Amino acid sequence: MRVRHWLIAMAVLPVGGIGGAFAGAILSPTAVVGDTLGTGAGKVGHLIDQSGLSAPFISGATDFDTYVATNPTHAGLTGANGWASANNDTSGYLEFDLGSVYAITAFAMWTQNNPSAIDSFSLSTAMDSAFTTGVANLGSFTGTKTLTVQTFDVSAVGEFVRLQVNSTFGGTNVDIGEVAFDVATVPEPATFAIVGMGLAAIAALRRPRALRPGSPP
Repeated sequence: MRVRHWLIAMAVLPVGGIGGAFAGAILSPTAVVGDTLGTGAGKVGHLIDQSGLSAPFISGATDFDTYVATNPTHAGLTGANGWASANNDTSGYLEFDLGSVYAITAFAMWTQNNPSAIDSFSLSTAMDSAFTTGVANLGSFTGTKTLTVQTFDVSAVGEFVRLQVNSTFGGTNVDIGEVAFDVATVPEPATFAIVGMGLAAIAALRRPRALRPGSPP
């Protein structure tokens, strides 16, 4: 009976129960691995280092919803706290590596309150930086000229995120202060294997047993 109870417990274990995943955390990418827009001011590293934000967060730990509810802002863009594309480059993409595979539920962006703010953009995800595996198009979105955080709901699983800038509000380059994501850790394959074993065991326990000759029904 104890074995039966153990197997049932393993089968109904929450999918994220192994590894202590923190669902709904705000995450900074670990690197910018692709850039077709060029750099005119600052550096792409400022997009993921929290420079210029009015309040910091702990990447991978701070609750996303709690943080954005405070309406954090980004200072006016300078070469020390943000990034601007090369002059006359107002369309192209930036690609971010999240450092691992995550379930992504929202995108947070701090652009600027000038004509170089992002107007139209698209998001896509993939499992590899070449965007050949597990590619998913998350849709097109419209930004606003503001220094306050903007959030956009998405639904995807991946490690790499591509931000395709389609247009600005008339500026001759693109200005971005910071980007981040609302993520939850995707369970490791071993977790699924354990859950599968538990379910299989339950099915075996519920399977009718063959009666021995002479045994009561």
